[in-house]
Amino acid sequence: MNKDQRSLLAVMAIFAAVGLAYFNSLSNPFIFDDRHTIVENNYIKHRETLPNLFTNKITSFPITKGMWRPLLMLSFAFNYFISGLSPHSYHLINILLHFLNAVLLYLLLETFLKELSLCRRLGLTLIFCLHPINTEAVTYISSRSVTMCAFFILSGLYSYIRWRQDKKPYFLILSLASYILALMTKEIALILPMLIITYEFIYNKNFWKERKEIILGFLLFLLITLGYIFMIKLIFNEVFGLFAKAKSALATRSHSSNILTQGAVSFFYLYLFFYPFNLCVDHNFPIISSLKNPLGAIPLALIIILILTALSLRKRLPLIALSIFWYFICLLPQFYGRLNIVAAEHHPYLAYFAVYFIIGYVLLKCKPKKEVLRLLLIFILGLFFTLTLLRNFQWNNEYVLWKAELKANPGSEIAKGSLGLYLVNKGIDSEGEEYLKQAIDSEKNIASYPSILNLAAYYARFKDQPEKAMELLVQYQDRLLEQDSLRYLNTLGIAYAGMGKKQEARKAWEDALKLYPEMPEIKANLGWWHINNSSDTKEAKEYFLDALKGNPDSINAHLGLGMVFEKEDLPKKAIEEYKKSVKINAADPKAYYRLGTVYAQKLLDTKAEWYFKKTIELAPDFAPAYYDLCVFYLFLSEPDYPKAGEYFNKAKELGFKTDEKIERILEEKQEQIKTD
Repeated sequence: MNKDQRSLLAVMAIFAAVGLAYFNSLSNPFIFDDRHTIVENNYIKHRETLPNLFTNKITSFPITKGMWRPLLMLSFAFNYFISGLSPHSYHLINILLHFLNAVLLYLLLETFLKELSLCRRLGLTLIFCLHPINTEAVTYISSRSVTMCAFFILSGLYSYIRWRQDKKPYFLILSLASYILALMTKEIALILPMLIITYEFIYNKNFWKERKEIILGFLLFLLITLGYIFMIKLIFNEVFGLFAKAKSALATRSHSSNILTQGAVSFFYLYLFFYPFNLCVDHNFPIISSLKNPLGAIPLALIIILILTALSLRKRLPLIALSIFWYFICLLPQFYGRLNIVAAEHHPYLAYFAVYFIIGYVLLKCKPKKEVLRLLLIFILGLFFTLTLLRNFQWNNEYVLWKAELKANPGSEIAKGSLGLYLVNKGIDSEGEEYLKQAIDSEKNIASYPSILNLAAYYARFKDQPEKAMELLVQYQDRLLEQDSLRYLNTLGIAYAGMGKKQEARKAWEDALKLYPEMPEIKANLGWWHINNSSDTKEAKEYFLDALKGNPDSINAHLGLGMVFEKEDLPKKAIEEYKKSVKINAADPKAYYRLGTVYAQKLLDTKAEWYFKKTIELAPDFAPAYYDLCVFYLFLSEPDYPKAGEYFNKAKELGFKTDEKIERILEEKQEQIKTD
């Protein structure tokens, strides 16, 4: 078997390993940032809005972070045009990127460790494929920004190395093209020129003699970098927070504090690599603000020592030197970016390549016994495969994911807030409310206050306690206006509507639209305002159609448009809108209930029974569905009085205001049955 055939078999093994490890993630739902990045992102849902992704737009929700990621967002648009909001195609692309990165790791191991056997190179690559620390980068759809950018960075570096070795110009062109594509994916691509110059400095024995040639080649990367920075400045009037007139509200700690914290986090990531248990979205890592803190001083000193060591090892152990530089260069963006999540498992995805290089070097030099190494590899691969499957299973259900998060990090505000929102949306009110309250109590040092807004919206919309919602909004008004004025105004409108203050609600929503005219959610709310407060459905219809033009997946707008069609006596069109809502979210009881009412009242169709029962199945406390089932059974050609009475009593028990005529009919029938 020749080299090419062996390499092909290795690639097939890598493909099989990645596929087996992540096949159970294909149906995992959209979670966390996936909502505003994909689910509620109007720009990826229309061909005519795709050019916006090349300006200052990332999502249709205003995110003022200075991010320019058109290629990443186009990849999400590609998924949307293929499968809508079905997550399968999104996960397939993520898995494919992980496979391609694994192949590039295999090629880099072959480049740096030519004497390492194919089996050992493949074994290391399979560990990368199955390592549970990578599950967040692969399974969490929004983490595609990391895996996709890593692919272009690795392609750019590998192509550059091939250009320097083979002197073929098309490798240089491929490297430059990869760099441009990486920059269009995520800002961390700026590390590629640093990796290239580090490679030259360490591996080129004639570095100083060939410095002019190296500089001329490197100049092309530098020109692309300067062009990119100039463009970012032109679009955002700042470059990642530099030159900005005002301090970003997202900057929750100083640069010095962030550098100290990330210095310690760099070594924490190594701990997670070698002990990948109790993995979670938001690790409980302290913010370090002073060199007096040993967690700040010691890691920083170790980094300096390691860099100096790498410089001294440049000639004797070039791969070890490169690996040390590689690790910290790949983590360098985290030292600058002051993110809310201090230690995220997808951040070191590319940095971990350095660890595989070092392990490969150790395997080459130490030469352990084949039998021992084989057994150890089988054990590691089996363990990692199992852990990855289990971690993917956690990502399959938000309740499981956030519960696991709280087990690993009981103080996580993100987990409490996300779990609380999930539970209240599922109708598990008391538990969800408690988690949202806990998130607010502990949410003192993070940049935004989503849990306050979620709790206020819950009180106003589902709990029928708009006054409590208003108390929260007033208490945190200044902070909310600073952090998220758009959602604040939207939630304020919901609270006013619940209090019966119709004009105040309308003004809040109209003010929100003036602030950001592209928000379909607010347009849908204004549509509902016109349905509830005006006999003329024309304006309501325009708002709903405008909302759906922006976001065709807006359930609120589909339901509202269905109500408009009901009022216009167009039952078939109403059914069409409600079925669209069901298609988007098959667990939403409101759409099933409206379908039941249209079939019962407008079409006199027995399908109504199924839809009312489905509503009750999804929401056992949905009182109107019980009452309408009672009426349905009562007015059949052959009335079913026992069933009608059963559903009537349940509706009354749930506090539904029943019709006295219906109650009299049922009472008279009961008396008749007793008499007979």
